[in-house]
Amino acid sequence: MKLRTLLLLALCSPLSAPLLMASPAVLPAPAVAAAAPHPLFCDEVYPAWTRMTPQQALTDIRAALAESRERLQAMLSIQPQDATFENTFLAWEAAEEHLRQVQSCMYHLTNSAGTPELQQAMGHVIREVAASQSDRPELPRIRQLLHTAASAPWVQELSPAKQRYIQKVLLELHMAGAGLPPEQQARKAAIEQELKQLGFLFNDNILSTESDWQLLITNPAELAGMSERWMHQAAQAAEAKGLATTDTPAWLITPNNASAVLSRCTVPETRRRCWPGTCTTATAQGKDNAPVIYRIMELRHELAGLLGFRHFADMQAATRMTGSAEKALAFVDDMLQKSKPAYDAWVAERMQLFSRAAGRTLTTLNPWDERILSRHLPAQKSSFDTSALTPYFEAETVIQGMLKLWSGLLGVTYTELPTACPAIGTPCPEGKVEVWHPEVRCFAVHDTANGTHLGSFYLDLYPRTGKRGMAWSMPLRAGKPKADGSVGEPNLATLQANLTAPRPGHPHLFTHDDLYVLFHEFGHISHMILGHGEVRAQAAIGVEHDFIETPSQLQESWIWEPEALATFARHHKTGAPIPPELLRQLADSRKASPIDLHMRMLCAAKLDLELHMFFHEKFKGKPLDDVAAELLRPWQFPYSVPVPTEMRTLTHCISEGYAASLYTYKWSEALAADAFSRFGQEGILNPSTGADYRKTILDPGSSKPASQLFRDFMGREPDSAPLLRRFGAE
Repeated sequence: MKLRTLLLLALCSPLSAPLLMASPAVLPAPAVAAAAPHPLFCDEVYPAWTRMTPQQALTDIRAALAESRERLQAMLSIQPQDATFENTFLAWEAAEEHLRQVQSCMYHLTNSAGTPELQQAMGHVIREVAASQSDRPELPRIRQLLHTAASAPWVQELSPAKQRYIQKVLLELHMAGAGLPPEQQARKAAIEQELKQLGFLFNDNILSTESDWQLLITNPAELAGMSERWMHQAAQAAEAKGLATTDTPAWLITPNNASAVLSRCTVPETRRRCWPGTCTTATAQGKDNAPVIYRIMELRHELAGLLGFRHFADMQAATRMTGSAEKALAFVDDMLQKSKPAYDAWVAERMQLFSRAAGRTLTTLNPWDERILSRHLPAQKSSFDTSALTPYFEAETVIQGMLKLWSGLLGVTYTELPTACPAIGTPCPEGKVEVWHPEVRCFAVHDTANGTHLGSFYLDLYPRTGKRGMAWSMPLRAGKPKADGSVGEPNLATLQANLTAPRPGHPHLFTHDDLYVLFHEFGHISHMILGHGEVRAQAAIGVEHDFIETPSQLQESWIWEPEALATFARHHKTGAPIPPELLRQLADSRKASPIDLHMRMLCAAKLDLELHMFFHEKFKGKPLDDVAAELLRPWQFPYSVPVPTEMRTLTHCISEGYAASLYTYKWSEALAADAFSRFGQEGILNPSTGADYRKTILDPGSSKPASQLFRDFMGREPDSAPLLRRFGAE
């Protein structure tokens, strides 16, 4: 399985029975936005989704841009002696609030209810916002105003959370280049524009190479072992391209069917010739991503230098928990070294098994032989067929069980609200929450102790036309805090997935993988709904990038725990609980997670950091594959020939969010495993531990540094040992 695949994670009617938890003392009627002039940035709790037409999106983005400009201009009239936190930093935060809402709503709709018209409108929105951001002559003056305000005596009287927000704004302005002279600002804009174009080229090279590579076989004996169906389809593919006829048959191998050849064909030479089609994506001349990567590294290094950073990795780390690229690399290197003994033992065991399957002693393995030999290997120790659990996961029972579990742990109440999906131009019925599709559900979340409406979330779980990806959660609006910093307006978020859909006439059952996705994404929802900072921008999504996955990776842990599953998992026919032996096997499967996938992720993270930190010293002027192979040799499987680096297809390392930050997957996984160890010691259903988790990690949002949030919960610095134990690397 390719590493970029490993990095991707993206029809219910309303309940006929009440939820399994108590309703809040007072449940306000849903507030709808039927009369709002700008539905994409209305201030009502629940938006009017069916009014968000492509034309309305253009109207609202222009209105939001105009409003933002007006608010920024108003800030310029403030004299330094009249500056306050409210008319400077809060005004800055509010200036683009509606602009962010329009983009969030459009991004959400294009991915969950997409149409060509919405996609086109989204393109217009992106372009208009980009044009506005690139033409901001007032930015240097606003930066000066905010810098002056930040040094005023009244700042010292603010709460630590507000002082933290001030520092974050100043850093964001610095990153935006507000302090650069005009010529450097122009250069920064030019670099960013070229980087966007290179990002498009990087993706195009991946797609075009995957469609161009092919191998034509004219002798059927060279395809011994392939099924009759595969042969028929490969022959049709050759004829469709004019490479064969009925009289002169041939068989076409492309990236789409090459994997089957490596798994089934008994002719070693055919497998050897076929292997490049599975690993040489974006390597062909004219479509090689290596030069694209090198140019991106050059530009990113220059961009970081303009902003005063040693390299792009430090620039990225400035807004991360690590704080520096050296700390991030030290974490990765430490994990690699501690994992190496377990990995070496795994490699030795695998080579023995491969040798036995091949009938001779192997010191290295031909990569084109790996799949066919693997068919003759015993299952890995950590493997466990979770399909035996499926009969115990009736979909609605799982959803209700999850809500009940987290209701008890977090001290909140989930109440499903009545929904409606009216036709465009038709008002939503009174008392109902409007949704973008009839299958979408909506839940209000209240504090069980005092009835405060903390937030609401949509639940959209099943695939359909116009819905993309595997699973994702996103905030739709952060609620505005009260003047004293306490919870004011509720947050709003959505959980999107493509889980196993119901089929008429069949029981609706989830797989264990469905539970993994559901609990993982619900961790994000818990964070997005419960996180309320003293400033609206300090909602949970504002935490450091390498902490965002910690709550989701923590909350997914419950689906491996027998005690948690026992609270809701019942056989859909008999009502019997999951047998103890199955529960034991499931729990053991997580305690012995595959070490090879763990090492591949760490290797990718190391290569990503080294590229961004030491491009000129280690990579420039040298073949990417050679440097990558030498750098990662101690942690690589002993193949007989060099294997092209997967960096050419790792879009995460090219995208702005994860560039020089691929380590965050393992970083947050280590934090989550460590945090879960406290639940393991005190009880995974212990409401006291759950309340502390909510109080210290979820509720504060980003009002504190993530490192402090973690220390508040664990009472110490993070420890990677709990994660390493999952891979037998203690």
